[in-house]
Amino acid sequence: MLTGLIRFTACIAGMSCALGLQAQLPSASSGRAYPNRPIRLIVPFPPGGSSDSVARVVVQKFSEGLGQPVVIENRPGVGGLLGSEAVAKAAPDGYTLLLGSVSSLAVAPHVFSNPRIDPETHFAAIAPILSSPLTVIARPTLHVGSIADLVALAKRKPGALNYGAAGVGTHVYLTAELFKKLAVFDAVHVPFQGGAPAMAALLAGNIDYKFDVVNTTLPQARAGKVKVLAVTSAKRIALMPEVPTLAESGFPGFDTTAWMGVVGPARLPAEIVSRLNFEVGKAVSSRDLNEVYVSQGAVPEVASPGVFAETIRREYAYWGAVVRQVGAKAD
Repeated sequence: MLTGLIRFTACIAGMSCALGLQAQLPSASSGRAYPNRPIRLIVPFPPGGSSDSVARVVVQKFSEGLGQPVVIENRPGVGGLLGSEAVAKAAPDGYTLLLGSVSSLAVAPHVFSNPRIDPETHFAAIAPILSSPLTVIARPTLHVGSIADLVALAKRKPGALNYGAAGVGTHVYLTAELFKKLAVFDAVHVPFQGGAPAMAALLAGNIDYKFDVVNTTLPQARAGKVKVLAVTSAKRIALMPEVPTLAESGFPGFDTTAWMGVVGPARLPAEIVSRLNFEVGKAVSSRDLNEVYVSQGAVPEVASPGVFAETIRREYAYWGAVVRQVGAKAD
């Protein structure tokens, strides 16, 4: 039976949430002047994709609370492992952070034989940002109108269909591989450096279908440029109530969710973790940011560092089991 994302502790009630987190802040008597210079937030995927979009939405409010600029640095490659490794090796001073995700922290370390990071020991969990189901989308010219049609076509023409994913070691790739395994058909994987080039290939008709996060699917679906066949969450989503779930489409129990959050290098001082957790939580729970994420089909998430660390541990174990089940390896 598939299991979904372990839900973060909900705390989206505006100022009440912020006040609750305020108690975690280090006191002025600690004598620390953090932060006193710009902070780097490494996004381990290319510009224009869902990770990059999330980072740019949250960074402005995050930096306002910190009183220092937060500079985004895109460092894509190896399913998010290149950027993740850079943060793991950085000084634990709070000035180099990672926009971590299910792909870079729970999937890629299992898919690549030499990941050079251990999500459980190389990082300090700071704060979640959001979670989002995936969609299954197809090019408009593909003669399918449902998941059943897609599976039937793939079985009639083994290996004739192809699908795109943002790198071999990503959550989107592994979800697509799991779907193929459960549906018992073959399709060719076409890897891309990120979600944006994969979407461009779908729009150009160069690939047949792909899994994608809701916020990048929505504008293309509303413009009639893609067919949305299903969502991967346990329940239908409010923004696309007409779209069935994969569970409703013949795959009971299928429930996978993308998530993102901020982590730093291991041994990051507790008072810095608390300060960053408070500021990220305050930004995510602000009314305007909340509305942006909800309008994109995402669920804003706020939790303590300990709860977020447990989520990472459980997701890492779960996706490791999926990798073994489907036999996914990048090298």
